[in-house]
Amino acid sequence: MSLTSHIRNANQSPIGQFLRQRFPHTAIITKGTNAKLRASRALLPPIHPWPYDKIGSAMDYRIRYYFDITPSPQLVAWAGAHMLPYVLGDEGELIEGPYTLELVEAFFTRLDALLETIHPVRRKLEPEAERDLARYCFILALFEEVFREGVDGRAKNGPLFMPEPKQSVEDLLALVEDGWIDDLCQLTALFHDTCQHLLLHPFHLNPTFAGSGDVGGADADLIVDGCLIEIKTSKQMQIDADWLRQLVGYVLLDYNDEHHINSAGLYMVRQGVLFTWPLADFLPLLTASDAISLPLLRQEFSDLCKNRRTGMRRQ
Repeated sequence: MSLTSHIRNANQSPIGQFLRQRFPHTAIITKGTNAKLRASRALLPPIHPWPYDKIGSAMDYRIRYYFDITPSPQLVAWAGAHMLPYVLGDEGELIEGPYTLELVEAFFTRLDALLETIHPVRRKLEPEAERDLARYCFILALFEEVFREGVDGRAKNGPLFMPEPKQSVEDLLALVEDGWIDDLCQLTALFHDTCQHLLLHPFHLNPTFAGSGDVGGADADLIVDGCLIEIKTSKQMQIDADWLRQLVGYVLLDYNDEHHINSAGLYMVRQGVLFTWPLADFLPLLTASDAISLPLLRQEFSDLCKNRRTGMRRQ
């Protein structure tokens, strides 16, 4: 169970309950942000249904490539893709999976070659290069879904497997529909137009935290100049209260202040709006207390998470 799962299932999770009970005053923030979102213009796809979740994950990758090129073996998608060549059989033995290792490695070799050719860091690409990168980012999103859901999870009903597993890199890339690429390219251009100033500051991509393992996994999208930013590709013209608690959870999991987080933010991809809050304001607003102590909150959260993890090991 990841941090977001704890928050979604707060009724069954002491961690989720802690974040809801200690940070209940989300409306004081969402009232203002939602009014601003309703006044904005969202880039929405032309038809339904639409793979919103996969477009969202693909945008996470595309935005990160604006900052830097992460070596492929460090990507969550790499780990997901390498779950596909070998899977556990009914008797717990390793058997041949739906994709060959050769195909998986060929995909990342071609991705690395593309990135070296187009140089996407801190610049707007030519349209054709942008479309090529969007296609690869969509496949990365599918691989990440395998990592997070498992080969037998939700991904098994997705385009990687339906109507059948793909037999080549060309087949993989061809499954990405032109409309999905158009959507990604529009959203990418909007990020560049509204947030290119972020690219001038120190950053940390896909950060994890000292307490990530204590909650079953927690990796944020990025930290820019001390601001923890989560990327949300939602068609809704409002902020989910649980997104604010997700930000708080990441801040608290940074037990030893390794990342020196000084503010928190949400970037609304379809609206092109970035909301940020200094922690000195963010935490008091959510708790309705000016006497809040971040070190004490981190210690309390650490004790809760570690005790829960110890209890699970003893079962």
